[in-house]
Amino acid sequence: MSNNNENEMPILLSWGDTSRIPTVYANQLLITHAGNEFYLVFGELFPPLVTDRENLPEAIEITPILKVAITRDNMLSFAQLIEENVNNFLKKLKPNENDEIEE
Repeated sequence: MSNNNENEMPILLSWGDTSRIPTVYANQLLITHAGNEFYLVFGELFPPLVTDRENLPEAIEITPILKVAITRDNMLSFAQLIEENVNNFLKKLKPNENDEIEE
């Protein structure tokens, strides 16, 4: 890596303790964008507790859980990281068993 500016110095970044933040379950995702930013809204959908078709609701509301704003450049980097991570995960799956991972 070449520095165009002699005053620039690389700084190592490291993650802090991630066990201190809450884990939130989400099974829905809404992505929108405006200008130079993407907005990701994670939500949870609870299936209706109905035993017959006659009592099914016309619509089911998704409960928004978390909204994250991301710059375009970071979104492109995140998308690449997610794709790589998912591909690595899929490579570890046992043949014909989509829910078990070989470690």
